[in-house]
This record gives sequence, C-alpha cells and structure tokens, in this order.
Amino acid sequence: MVKDTEYYDILGVKPEATSAEIKKAYRRRAMETHPDKHPNDPNAQAKFQAVGEAYQVLSDDELRKRYDQLGKESAVPQQGFVDPSEYFTAIFGGDGFKEWVGEFSLFKELGEAAAEEAATGTTSAEAAAEANGSANGKSKLTKEQREKLAEMQKRRREDLIKQVEELSNKLNAKLDSYVVAVKGNHLDEFQKKLTQEIEELKLESFGLELLHILAKVYRNKANNYLLSKKTLGVSRFLTGFRDGAKDVKSTYSLIHTGYEAQKTMQGLSEVNPEELSPEERAKFEHMVAGKTLGVMWAMSKFELERKLREVCNRILNDRNGHDKTLKAKGLLFLADNFSRARRSPEEAEEARVFEELILGQQERQTKRRYRVQ
Repeated sequence: MVKDTEYYDILGVKPEATSAEIKKAYRRRAMETHPDKHPNDPNAQAKFQAVGEAYQVLSDDELRKRYDQLGKESAVPQQGFVDPSEYFTAIFGGDGFKEWVGEFSLFKELGEAAAEEAATGTTSAEAAAEANGSANGKSKLTKEQREKLAEMQKRRREDLIKQVEELSNKLNAKLDSYVVAVKGNHLDEFQKKLTQEIEELKLESFGLELLHILAKVYRNKANNYLLSKKTLGVSRFLTGFRDGAKDVKSTYSLIHTGYEAQKTMQGLSEVNPEELSPEERAKFEHMVAGKTLGVMWAMSKFELERKLREVCNRILNDRNGHDKTLKAKGLLFLADNFSRARRSPEEAEEARVFEELILGQQERQTKRRYRVQ
C-alpha cells in the first residue's frame, strides 16, 4: 500500500507498475501533454511539467521507494527537479544500452559534432570525409583545422580503448552468468531476466536498431570462433580478412554518405529561411536536421560495430579465459534473443512520434543557444 498515488495517476499506471510500464506511460503522457501540441492551452506547460516530475521520481528506484512510503515531500531529487524540456531530451539516446554499447547517444554525438564545427570551421560531413581520407587524396581543411581534428580523433581513440575494456568486463560478467545458468540447469531464470531487459531496451529510441546490431556482431563473432575450433584456427584468417573487407566497404559508404550530405547542406545553405513561409520553413528545418542525423547515425553505427567486435575479440581470444566455447554459445543465445525483439504497433508509433518530438526539441534548444550568443 502506497502513501500517495498522485504520480501514478498522472502517468496513468498502477502503483505496482514495472519500470518498463512506467517508461511507456511517460512516453505516451509526454506526447499527449507536450506544449507543442497545445499551443492555445495556457496550462500546457504545467501539465507537461507534472508528467516530467512524476516520471523523474518513479523512474528512480530510491526516489520511488521514498515516495511510496512517505509521499511527495520526501521524494524530491537532491539536485531538484530538472526542467521538463531538458529532461525530455536527456532520456533520449539509449541510456539503457550503456551496459551493452557504452557511451552511445545520437544527440550527444550531434552536440559534439556541432562543437567540432565551431572549433574547426568545418561541417560534420567534411569531418567524416577528412577522418576517413578524402576521395581525391587532397585535404580541404587548413593546417589549424587538421590539427584540431587530429586532436579530437586522438581523444576518441583513447576513449574507445577505455570503453572496449569496460564493455569487455561487463559482457564477460553477463556471459559468466550464462555459463553458471547452463551448468546449474537454470537457464530459464537467465532467460526470464534477459527477456525483461529486452522489453525495456526495445522501447529506447533506436532501440530495435541497436538490439539488431548487437545481435549481428555477437552472432558473427561467435560463429567465427566456433568455426575456428573445428578448423584448427584456419578460418580465423579468412574471417579476419572478411571483417577487414567489411570495414573498408563501410568506410567508403560512410565517406559517400558524408559527401552526399555535404553537397545537400551546401545547397540548403543557399536558401534564406526568412523568405520562407512558416510551413516551408518547418519543412526546411526538418530536412536539415534529418540530413545531419543521417550522417551521425551512419558514423555511430560504423564506430559501434567496430567497438563491439573488439569487445568480443577480447573475450574469445583471452588466453587466460575459461569456458570460451560456452561463452561463444552464450553470445549466440544473446543474439537470438536480441534479433527476435519486436515492437507492437502501439509501441512502434509511440517511438516514432517520441523521436520526432525529441528532434524538434533539440532544434529549438540549438536555436536558443545561438540567439543567446
């Protein structure tokens, strides 16, 4: 029995709701009460803020426990309640995936790209092309821009090494749990916990895409390892060559994406938004944001797959590791479960609309920053 049900009532869930149900309810209520959808309602912002406050408390296990036992006054975050618009965007980007993919947030990437553009004077598309080698072998950046870009790339490589180590330890611990479950004949418990986690992960923005990327990499690396055991290691040379070829192909695809986006951006830069009607301007801004998002998503997927392959390599090639064959089978087990993840029609629509609202909010925050400057 809870002391107060106001927050649960605001989200439209019962006090015994799971974290996944609370997240789904928040997404639905946030979309229903978002001020953008109620421009003529003077109370829209207050309603939206109430939804955000309820979610901020109920999504935090400790705050929720205090709220259930003692009520609202005892469940105020130490740092205070976050601005609802900021919190709305803060939960976007797959925070639930950090245990699996590390620091991965599309809008964090977009923010860094904007910072790089300000620092180097080049666009995200140009940076992508420069980072992977220009098509004609000539750099379009100045010496100072190249030095700054090289410094940023160095920091990214160092961060990647650190992430691979941390993710390897986390995945290894998960695979150890799988091994214990198999040997102890209680795989059903492991399966139940994994299924619940997948139910939450698939609700993250781009959640299905991330789950399917994990599945693809895990399945490829596990099958390669198991095949190498049968062929006494001969297949490792072939699979290594194939992975290298995939990297080359992905790199050229990324460069192409960057150049195409750059050409589009150059064309769009000739358009004066002030001369457009409100409807045309909205479409124009959506197009610009979409092109930028497309480049960053391509870059993120490329880097993520490389990172995940390195994580699997560390685990399966560890000379001091134990039960590596069982762990390879564990990767296949995870891959099978990840690849089967699906959203219901309602969940799919919620995710689509939620992402569109997030993107729109991100654009408005960027405009406000530029106006302040």
